[in-house]
Amino acid sequence: MPPEGTPPAQRASRPTWAGRVADYLGAMFPPLVHVPAGALLFLAVHLGVQGLAGTAPLVLGPRALLGAATLVLLALLMRVQDELKDLETDRRLAREGDLRFTLRPTVAGLISAADLALLRRAVLALAVALNLPLGFPLPLVPFAAALLATWLSGRWFFWPAMKHDLVLAFATHNPIALLYAAYAASVAARDVGAGALRPGVLLVLLAVYLPVAAWEIGRKVRPPEAETSYETWSARLGWRAAGALPAVLAAGSAACFAAVSRASGLGAAYPAVLLAALAVVVLACARFLLAPSPRSADLRPAVETYAVLASGGLALALAAERGLAWLGP
Repeated sequence: MPPEGTPPAQRASRPTWAGRVADYLGAMFPPLVHVPAGALLFLAVHLGVQGLAGTAPLVLGPRALLGAATLVLLALLMRVQDELKDLETDRRLAREGDLRFTLRPTVAGLISAADLALLRRAVLALAVALNLPLGFPLPLVPFAAALLATWLSGRWFFWPAMKHDLVLAFATHNPIALLYAAYAASVAARDVGAGALRPGVLLVLLAVYLPVAAWEIGRKVRPPEAETSYETWSARLGWRAAGALPAVLAAGSAACFAAVSRASGLGAAYPAVLLAALAVVVLACARFLLAPSPRSADLRPAVETYAVLASGGLALALAAERGLAWLGP
């Protein structure tokens, strides 16, 4: 995944809205990365819920396809809203010389706030259109809850002071990913029955959420000499504690995934993959702690690798164990 804020080229903005959006997406939300990642997260929850419920064969259908697309759209909506609400801060940090912000498409002039506002409306309309026919109360009510939380986050929950507190912003914004995971579980429940929503489903939700928290922390870790006025977890907690935290969160996620695997009756192959995926994050964090530098501080690729292997591995292992059938409309 390219560094956040890296535009495809140093050039003037394109003459069309679609072209400017393409440049923005290429830099801040690469489809080849985020579409598969969103689909894998959805499948891990959708099939994980069925695995815990003892469904055999596992089923996928039109709702699952639209649900996976919805998760990608919600993530994009969150990204665009963050871009709009942080625009002035990003420009200030760029003026101060923070290299993580000087090349952002909005700062570099590749896309305007008006362009992003139109993109936000288009994504919102498409997400609503995809979900209206999926069923009530599931999954429409969980979708509405996730959408409402996303909309509120774009307005700092009408508490602008939280933008100046990293911990408060994290505590209010990051758990929205749990609502996205709960939405995915509700799509599965609509397909196989509400009885599939057992207490163990919470393990699935935590398993896919904790890497999101690890990623958010991992992208705000810097060695002491690289700190700027931008608030980071390393400045808030100390670089050692912040550098170790993604590994701790990934370990918590791995424990939840392992519990789901065991409860679903999977064999030893998936836990082995899970352990290898966790090792990627642990080694990346250890590298930073032993030799802190701007290069070793980039913990996001390791967390992303873990998330893909853990989520995708669970979906594949369950499909191999239980079989997979297409659920007609």
